[in-house]
Amino acid sequence: MKTKIALAVLILTGGTLLGQKLNPPPMTELDLLITNARVIDGTGKPAFTAEIGIYGDQIIWVSEHITMKAKKTLDAAGRVVAPGFIDIHTHCDEGLDQKATHGNLNYLMQGTTSVVTGNCGDGTADIGAWTDKLSVLGIGTNALPLTGFGWLRQQVMGRDDRRPTTDEMKQMKDLLRKSLENGSWGLSTGLQYVPQKYADAEEIIELAKLLKESDGLYATHMRSEEDELLAATREAVRIAKEAGVRLNIAHLKANGRKNWPAMEELIGMVNKEIKNGMLITADMYPYDKSQTTPLVSVLLAPEALKLTSISEWQRALRDGVTRDAIRLITENGRVGGTNWVAKGGWNFFSIVNAPKHPEMVGKMIIDLAEKLDKSPFDVAADLVISEGDDLIISLSTMKEENLRFQMKQPWVMFSSDGYAVNPNDKGVHPRNYGSQARVIRKYVEEEKILTLEKAISKMTALPAAVLGLTDRGLIMSGFKADLVIFDPGKVRDPATYLDPHRFATGIDMVILNGVPVVVDGKFIGKYAGRVLKK
Repeated sequence: MKTKIALAVLILTGGTLLGQKLNPPPMTELDLLITNARVIDGTGKPAFTAEIGIYGDQIIWVSEHITMKAKKTLDAAGRVVAPGFIDIHTHCDEGLDQKATHGNLNYLMQGTTSVVTGNCGDGTADIGAWTDKLSVLGIGTNALPLTGFGWLRQQVMGRDDRRPTTDEMKQMKDLLRKSLENGSWGLSTGLQYVPQKYADAEEIIELAKLLKESDGLYATHMRSEEDELLAATREAVRIAKEAGVRLNIAHLKANGRKNWPAMEELIGMVNKEIKNGMLITADMYPYDKSQTTPLVSVLLAPEALKLTSISEWQRALRDGVTRDAIRLITENGRVGGTNWVAKGGWNFFSIVNAPKHPEMVGKMIIDLAEKLDKSPFDVAADLVISEGDDLIISLSTMKEENLRFQMKQPWVMFSSDGYAVNPNDKGVHPRNYGSQARVIRKYVEEEKILTLEKAISKMTALPAAVLGLTDRGLIMSGFKADLVIFDPGKVRDPATYLDPHRFATGIDMVILNGVPVVVDGKFIGKYAGRVLKK
């Protein structure tokens, strides 16, 4: 109930979220005293000057002047001190369990102290085993697990395209219930992916009803972000309404030029439901392009050809007969496969890297086809022949004006849809390194779309309230000491589509569970993160 009240206050009125003030523990001195701080506390109210006293992993006092002595004093020198950022939509369970990436530095270096994992239906229900593994390894940020519908369905039904039997539904319910009892924050779905796409709304409603027992969140990558966006939104609302749970729409977007106008109607629909009493939020990443991949990866060839190398693809596309066979399968799709082109035509793809054709960067395939008087497939095929797998596209293209409109909604948060990145990974989206920093640099400092206070609230208090996380997301007595210190005018997000492996800069210090982990803009090798359970 507290979660629902707090969330309603935030998204319905834009008002201040009040935290619980606790009596300080017995002590004779603080561990850390931060002075001369420009505090932006997460509530959205204007910044104020204060001192912050930390003992152990807790904020003990926030006051104009603290008289108690401290083991260490840090002069913030007028810089912003904000709650550590909370990214509500990540796939950091991919990487947090690996030695090379358990530090989650691409998040930590931009001030993100907590990441929600298990999104898009991918999260394991075995929270205990996952926690044990991360605890042994040590992690660089906090992690909050969701349970994935895809994981549940695959454990019980494999990849079958059918409704579950009564016994199979019971098995999925038992797995979900146990996961929630072990600390999962809710249920996630990815309804564009196999096998989750085979489930109807009734199947998901039946599972989502279990969330009421633990006040869990239903977080959905909807069934469509393209041509059926509005229908998919109505389905998501119906699932949450009939299950009696709160809803978060993952990485909110209208993908493809012909679908861009639908965003205004979607937002109107959600605002109407919120006015009528539903608790609905959404997250978004601050980029107008989504997942990146070599252009050749969206082409489909007859399986008999067994094309594996880029040179084999190029040879096949040069042959007229084989080219037509690839065209047919690519544009009509393959049963049981991922069919990017068949799903919505060439409407979605834009070029982010073309070493031999730099003039094409930023252009959409459909626009190039019109300009060159070719079919979109022939444009793509010719570019693969010319560029090989160096030609990189974005699988989704959004409208910048829509992004600005979305982020102004009081119920929309910022996220990354990223993971714990290995610096050797290829095809990495810059959002993995720069989402939170980009909000501050581009949409606060440069474009003035949001105030800094409002932007920080969307990265701290609002995601905490959505999750039901009661001791983080605010700078307030009794809350955990997850803090970030920075000069907003110096924050930069240098990662690009062509050069993505670049840490955000301008984040001077990050304190995680009371432990300084980033000092003077550098990670100091301390893994102070925790798996946070509901």
